[in-house]
Amino acid sequence: MDYSMKEQFETINQQMKAFVGIYQDAIRCYKISENEFWIWYTLIMIKGEHSQQDICSIWSLPKQTVNTIITHMVQKGLATLEVVSGTRNRKAIHLTEAGKKYGESIVMPISKAERGAFEKLPKEDRIAFVGAFGRYIAILREEINEATVKC
Repeated sequence: MDYSMKEQFETINQQMKAFVGIYQDAIRCYKISENEFWIWYTLIMIKGEHSQQDICSIWSLPKQTVNTIITHMVQKGLATLEVVSGTRNRKAIHLTEAGKKYGESIVMPISKAERGAFEKLPKEDRIAFVGAFGRYIAILREEINEATVKC
């Protein structure tokens, strides 16, 4: 079936909303916010040391939101903050053993499902998807920046 560009665009938007909805439904059962999930995801799945600023940059989350969530994690004994040497106020977030266990209980089932779904796609589809989606995001960012320059 040959779709017009308008129909393709509408389909992509619907698919992106469905994609986000899948995560929202999965996260809901853990009784945490989406923002908290993405913080746990970062601390469990993305290698390296992370600060609140890093998390804000990775997920485009507001600083105050990240700070509030991390503060609650520290208060619950799930994380600690350590000043990064050579910086003025940058603090690395470290999970406690309890935090690591709790975070993994949330993130790992969803990560396993993500990997399982992605592995079921043929290799060529995975490569094409990653490349095309990345290019689309870069071009869309440029177009939106141009369109909103007067805002």
